[in-house]
Amino acid sequence: MLQPNGNGVFWNISQNKYDYKPLTRQTNFGTIDEPIALQVFYNGQEKDKYDTYFGALKSTCTVNENFNLKFIGSAYHTIEQEYFDIDAAYALGEVDSNIGSENFGNVTFSRAIGSQLSHARNDLDALIVNAEVKGFHTLKKNQIEWGVKYTREDIRDRIIEWEVIDSAGFSLNNPKILPIKNEPYEPFVGPLAPYRNIRATNYVTINRFSGYAQWSLKDKIGSADVWYNAGVRMHQWQVSGDNLSGKSQTTVSPRAQFAIKPDWDKDMVFRVSGGFYHQPPFYRELRDSLGVVNPNVKAQQSIHFVVSNDFSFKMWNRPFKMVTEAYYKTLTDVNPYTIDNVRIRYAASNNAKAFAQGFDLRLNGEFVPGTESWFSFGYLKTEENTDNRGYIARPTDQRLKFGILFQDYMPNIPSVKVYLNLVYNTGLPGGSPSYADPYDYQNRLRDYRRADVGFSYVFTEKNTLRPQEHWLRNFKDLSIGFEIFNMFNNQNAITNTWVRDVYSKNQYAIPNYLTTRVFNIKLSMRL
Repeated sequence: MLQPNGNGVFWNISQNKYDYKPLTRQTNFGTIDEPIALQVFYNGQEKDKYDTYFGALKSTCTVNENFNLKFIGSAYHTIEQEYFDIDAAYALGEVDSNIGSENFGNVTFSRAIGSQLSHARNDLDALIVNAEVKGFHTLKKNQIEWGVKYTREDIRDRIIEWEVIDSAGFSLNNPKILPIKNEPYEPFVGPLAPYRNIRATNYVTINRFSGYAQWSLKDKIGSADVWYNAGVRMHQWQVSGDNLSGKSQTTVSPRAQFAIKPDWDKDMVFRVSGGFYHQPPFYRELRDSLGVVNPNVKAQQSIHFVVSNDFSFKMWNRPFKMVTEAYYKTLTDVNPYTIDNVRIRYAASNNAKAFAQGFDLRLNGEFVPGTESWFSFGYLKTEENTDNRGYIARPTDQRLKFGILFQDYMPNIPSVKVYLNLVYNTGLPGGSPSYADPYDYQNRLRDYRRADVGFSYVFTEKNTLRPQEHWLRNFKDLSIGFEIFNMFNNQNAITNTWVRDVYSKNQYAIPNYLTTRVFNIKLSMRL
């Protein structure tokens, strides 16, 4: 007989609106011998809106003391709007680098002038419904878990984008349209067309069935503790819609893990794991750069190999833990993508293979008694080979990452806490212009450097010592904080803007910088 022993309801509504009115911009770049500046003057605005609605229902039932069932139902609805009309007039000029000059740092000669008009009316309406059943069994030392899930995704998408570029008085055609313009050296007599023009309306439905089964066992080999874990995951899906009829696709992903804790004086756990992993495509991965949906995009497949070690120890009579992990991953049926500003544009084609390899180390513990701090280091190399043209860096190929989070408090006023966060990452690949071959653009962004500091006062620090009727006893947590993000005001680039010089035929990578120094006041409470 089923005995309900746990039910829950969760819901969330989020509404976000962003209104932008760019004014001017000047970005200095180039080299010491040849400094260059980009000056841009804007007209127009961008209005974006993102509304999301999420609700979930969970019920847990006990069949017997060794068998539990969990029922989960959820629905997610998102409505997105991206509208903009932005006219940008730019001048690409040489900068006076003579330190003794009165015009030092100013633009002295305009190498190229032009304008760019960008327009978009993009709307997305997506409804995703899930129904899932999970089972948990205990058979002596064995733990068995399984689950079955159904998902239905209804997508309504309209994308209208076009861009017109004028350089030195000459309108640039889409580079894929022949004949190629060679102005001002030769007169152009072909039809005029926008540099970029995307128009598509897609109504897509995706039905998914997935399931998994997992076995776990804790045992001993001699005096050592060991853990076994093995499982398999299955995923079946089919894409349909207006003028779309995708084939049914199924993937099976087996995987396993083994861990051992030797009977040593040092507290260490060693792990080795591996398996097949598949990433079935979501709607965005089915849509190519021109807005056309390919319903037969395959799941990206990878084979993982991971070796790790957890080392727990005492230092200064306080607990510490160091976690190290090395991994290698080979990928096939890769769906390549490029980054256009902050948007990901997929090729919607499984025409690449790739690999990823790396190493991570993290040390955390009480460097200051009663607070948790950590140091981390990561190395990653990931490259892809599209159409057997050779390996180049993937957009996520960030080789080195360093991070420090240090927390402290005032000994005489323990309710006042402070943290310092330091991050250093080597630069990501800088991307490539629209329609360009990424193999021709393998430059990298600048290294990422950031320092944050925060102060907070916790009002509920001594709640247990207060009388029961004290108003602060109504709160489990109540604190106010002041934070400074990017304390040293570093200019960290996220992507590049590409500006074309019609005379030299060069395209210049102009870095787009993230937010500089930000001050933040935060109030948090939990009842």
